[in-house]
Amino acid sequence: MLVSGFDLAQLAENASQRGRQLLKDLQTYLERDYERRGLPDFGIEKAAEIVGCTSQHLRDKEGGGSLPQPRTARVGSLDRRVYNYNEINQIRRLLKRDANRPTSCVRLIFSNLKGGVGKTSHALHLSHYAAREGFRVLVVDLDPQATLTTAFGLVPGLNVEADDDIGPSLTADPELIRQNIKRTRWNEIDLVPAQLSLQYTDWQMLQARDDSQRLGPLPQRLSHALERVADRYDLIVMDTPPALGMLSLNAIAAADMILMPITPNFYDIASSVQYFAIVSQLASTYANVLRVRQLSLLMTRTDSAPETRTNITLLNKAYGEFLLTNRMPQTRELQRATGDQMSLYEIEVPRGARETYLKAIDAMNAVNAEIMQHVWQVWRATEMAPSVEVRHGQ
Repeated sequence: MLVSGFDLAQLAENASQRGRQLLKDLQTYLERDYERRGLPDFGIEKAAEIVGCTSQHLRDKEGGGSLPQPRTARVGSLDRRVYNYNEINQIRRLLKRDANRPTSCVRLIFSNLKGGVGKTSHALHLSHYAAREGFRVLVVDLDPQATLTTAFGLVPGLNVEADDDIGPSLTADPELIRQNIKRTRWNEIDLVPAQLSLQYTDWQMLQARDDSQRLGPLPQRLSHALERVADRYDLIVMDTPPALGMLSLNAIAAADMILMPITPNFYDIASSVQYFAIVSQLASTYANVLRVRQLSLLMTRTDSAPETRTNITLLNKAYGEFLLTNRMPQTRELQRATGDQMSLYEIEVPRGARETYLKAIDAMNAVNAEIMQHVWQVWRATEMAPSVEVRHGQ
């Protein structure tokens, strides 16, 4: 029986108007919050650790004029030298500690059929970790939810316009990627942002499927676009939507490495089986266009529950050779950072116990260091096979 006087159309329209205003308010808040933030400052001991030298060495170089004088911050009665990641990378270059650089660009995707496994969080953290180590990184957000984009301070509808995402590069002209690359507050990180309308790109790509001369074959359009800018970067990190549509297929076809975050629970394990079955079919169908050299699984959100330990044992038995040695436990500090749209590397003062933060950052460092070891393997393999894109002018 219908309720008398119930007008669904009017109710939905009212809710839509309120929602649009809510979205504007939220976007304004996110933009202001990001503008208030900056890269965290470190003392000279932490700066020297990241650069890979002693604090006395930095003092000597600063005193001798080889390095610029650092900023200072008043701590009690003393002026303390402070540095951020951008300044640390400048020091690294001036000290010529970036000489051992790769001559090619590795493309890496975080991919899974299931959401909520940490894809976006780990794409963000890996890009920050690599930039902290002095590598030039391009982040490509392929998820219409645009969570990764927002974490870099770009808000769809405010500073991300309709044609600012990767879509036009896949449906109109691959050269458009050049104008869609945005700077971030990290000097070593650029971003191709996402927005909600990216969800229509799968359909738009199919409509333009006959324009292969300009866009490239359907599964290779993202790869063709990335080739236009790969010479600027050491690493391209892509965050894919939690589905294997045309965007995800293009990401797989463009990738040298696939990283699949997986949580040790029944539903994620079941999803991984489906994921591998689909990837197997894709690899058979598009064997001539795939360039993947590394497939790894990263266990995320682990804890000490008996069920978790059982599932970890099962995952090791099934996927042992694919699993990264290091796992990312679920911690309160990581939850807070994710909720604040930032990474652990951007935290200057932990909101919780410092011990909790240190455990979280140590675990994240171990995960990212292991991933970068695999990246280096691909770099070296690429250098031995120069037919794959090589940095211009080298």
